[in-house]
Amino acid sequence: MKSEFWHKCWERNSLGFHQTQVHRFLAEYLVPMIKERDKHVLVPLCGKSLDMAWLAERLQVTGAELSEIACRDFFEEKSLNYKQDRVESFQRFYVENLMLWQGDFFQLQAESLPEFDWIYDRAALIALPKEMQLAYANHLMSFMRAGTRLFLISLEFPEKELAGPPFPIFDSDIKRLFPDCNIECLASHELAAKQFAQRQFNVSFLIERLYIISK
Repeated sequence: MKSEFWHKCWERNSLGFHQTQVHRFLAEYLVPMIKERDKHVLVPLCGKSLDMAWLAERLQVTGAELSEIACRDFFEEKSLNYKQDRVESFQRFYVENLMLWQGDFFQLQAESLPEFDWIYDRAALIALPKEMQLAYANHLMSFMRAGTRLFLISLEFPEKELAGPPFPIFDSDIKRLFPDCNIECLASHELAAKQFAQRQFNVSFLIERLYIISK
């Protein structure tokens, strides 16, 4: 999707993709996998996700988000006294344990950031049409070192039954986008009443799957 599409979503407060609760997979699956040495998590295309506040209680969080509105809303809705500065084409909004880089994620370079133990993708990959998914996956891989694990939640539904975003991602897509990686599907959950975030879809099935991906 072009950046203008997402800017307009935030300007109009059209945020059906924003979840009003922390994702259930975090407590159930991430907590047992966090190692004592794990320090830092990257959250690409993060919006104002509540998951980041949950993650910040356990790890240092770096988020990447296109919309300035989303970044401000994240901190202001939690009454957090954030600081702000600029690094090249990016604005940074931050408190002690959490920093959001506002700008084009595809322009964000690994050299500008610390090493990450985790990358958390709840709704980034599925927000992108097929023609952008490979570029996104390749860029995501640039932030991964030998010990980095990608905690990726996919969404499956019949492609012909719903015009995205979100866009369906199947097991075959994961293998195509992350070749030569270790891929493990840890969980599968059919969404009740075809409800995704704040939207209800008229589709035959709606399934979330959790993948752990590493180099």
